[in-house]
Amino acid sequence: MNTWVTKPTIGNMLRIIFNIPAFSLPWSPEEFVEIYRDIEHLANEIRPDVIVTEAFFAPAVTFCYQAQTRWIALAPNTIKEFALPIQPKMAMFWKYPISFPYPVPWHLMPLNVLYNALTAVRILTSWKWGRYHRTSTLVARELGPDVEVLTINQLGLLTAPPEGLRILVAISTDIDFPFEVVPEYITPCGPITRAAPQLASEDPELATWLGRGPTIYMNLGTHHQYDAALAREVALSFRRLLALVAQNNTGQWQGLQVLWKMPRKSSQCDDKDPATSDYNGPWTEAKKILGPELDKDRVRIVDWITAEPKSILESGHIVMSVNHGGANSFYESMCSGIPQVILASWADCFDFAQRAEILGVGKWANRKSLPFWEHNELSAALETVLLGPESEQMRQKAQELRKRHPEAAGRDIAAKEIIDLLSKAEEES
Repeated sequence: MNTWVTKPTIGNMLRIIFNIPAFSLPWSPEEFVEIYRDIEHLANEIRPDVIVTEAFFAPAVTFCYQAQTRWIALAPNTIKEFALPIQPKMAMFWKYPISFPYPVPWHLMPLNVLYNALTAVRILTSWKWGRYHRTSTLVARELGPDVEVLTINQLGLLTAPPEGLRILVAISTDIDFPFEVVPEYITPCGPITRAAPQLASEDPELATWLGRGPTIYMNLGTHHQYDAALAREVALSFRRLLALVAQNNTGQWQGLQVLWKMPRKSSQCDDKDPATSDYNGPWTEAKKILGPELDKDRVRIVDWITAEPKSILESGHIVMSVNHGGANSFYESMCSGIPQVILASWADCFDFAQRAEILGVGKWANRKSLPFWEHNELSAALETVLLGPESEQMRQKAQELRKRHPEAAGRDIAAKEIIDLLSKAEEES
């Protein structure tokens, strides 16, 4: 994780590129063989008519290809990853950014070309000498010389997937980067989100509290933990926004609240588990910055929230989602019609931050201060999305996206693709 959560300098980008093969094949050769055998045992025991596999789950992808079963891949990726290799004019190298703004400025294009070219070279050399080669060698010895190791790279990221395979992606063309060519073998389902119970049934007290007024919801996912310095930057940003709202005295944001999920790192000044302690020691400053709002219960800072994020977003009281740009966070906020402020820390999150700006539904709030954040940049993004000249247009565009992408639509399309394949299996049997 430390490799990915870094500032995208040239040195750090080269280190990330060097580690890319581990992303598509994270298992040791021995682990890969063991998992493959477990999947083979299950398949022989269950004898499924159709197998749905996650596209990154290389042992399952390898088994499905080797067994020539009816299968379909469900990818957490977007169209971008699959479409880049087939774009005309070698656009995959110069047009689409890894960490740069979109469109890529002319002066950054040479570096963007270098990064993308090195990524392709790193993956290809892994096939010959690296992780992929070591796994293939053991697989051939243990499972047979005819078993070809397949990873997501052979499902369209670098080479075309096996003939007839459908790949379901949780995005659609209208919310991804623009492409001249979209691969025929992918089905853009649109956002695939899980149904969530109503907040009132999950956490009645929280539902009542949210009902008091418009609320900003901040949740940076499961991987982010705050130290006191990062907490201070966020506290200063919220303090500034709340003061600005009070100064403007706008009725629209009367009683603005903040729900901030802040899992904390331990430090030498803390108890071993900060979640069990109050905001003492190094946390005192963040608490002091927001003290009046905490005392009035206008700001809540919590280590954990029982209710699902989607239940909170769908409550009807959230006016801004501050998230890390993970796929689930982005899609759940989008399907709820909520403008976003994104604090991205690694490559795929950079892409979702870019998408928020391209679609006009949010701001990338730490572009200059990657991989973390700084209060001046974050404050500017919060103010732009809530109070700026474009804020009303952002809210309108967010609502338009919600109408185009109802929360159940993506999973229904994916389910239909799977059922259609199952129906073909029944017809042929």
